[in-house]
Amino acid sequence: MTGTLPDEYRDDAAGILLDALHSDDEDVRAMAIVGLNELGETSGQVVPALIDALKDSCEHVRKRATRTLGDFGVKAASSLPALIETLQDSHGSVRLEAMASLGRMGAKATKAIQYLIPLLGHDDSRVRSIAGSTLKKIGPDCVPHLLSAIHDPDAIVRERAAYLLGKFKPREDEVVEALLEACADFDFDVRRAARGALEMLAI
Repeated sequence: MTGTLPDEYRDDAAGILLDALHSDDEDVRAMAIVGLNELGETSGQVVPALIDALKDSCEHVRKRATRTLGDFGVKAASSLPALIETLQDSHGSVRLEAMASLGRMGAKATKAIQYLIPLLGHDDSRVRSIAGSTLKKIGPDCVPHLLSAIHDPDAIVRERAAYLLGKFKPREDEVVEALLEACADFDFDVRRAARGALEMLAI
C-alpha cells in the first residue's frame, strides 16, 4: 500500500491517470503525472506513457514527466535514451530536470556521460553544477571521459574535469600524470583544481 490508497485500487487509479494524460487541458495532464508519481511505477504502461509525455507541447508537463522518471530511478531505466534527448529540450528548466533525473539513475546512466561532459563548460553556473553532480552520481565510469576532458580547449571544462577526477580518487598512473600536467596549465583555475585533485589523491 502506498499513501492512503489501498493496493487493490492502485491499478484502477493508474488507468484513470494514464487516460488523463490525453486530456486537452495541460493542467489536467500535469496533475495526472503528479498522481502517477505518488502511485509509483504500478504497471508496465506507466513508464512508456511518461516517455511519451516528454514530447508534450507544454513545458510544465514535460518537466513533471522528466522529474517523475527520475523519481522512479532504475525502474525507469528504459527511459534513458529519451532523457538524454531531453537534455536538448527548448526550455532550460526541463533540461536541468533531465540532468537531475539521469543522476538518480546512477550507474545505469553511463550512456549519458558523453552528453554531460560538455555541459561542464556551460555559460550557466547552475548547468555546470548539476552536470558535475550528475556525473558524480553516475560513478567511476565517468573517469575515462573526464581524463579526456582535462585536455578540452575550454578552460572551464578542464577545471571541472580536474576537480571531479579528485572526487573519484582514481589512482591510475595516467590520471596522476594528467593532473600533474594540468598543474602547469596556463589557466589559474585549472592549475588550482589539479593541485586540489592531487591532494585528494594524497599525491
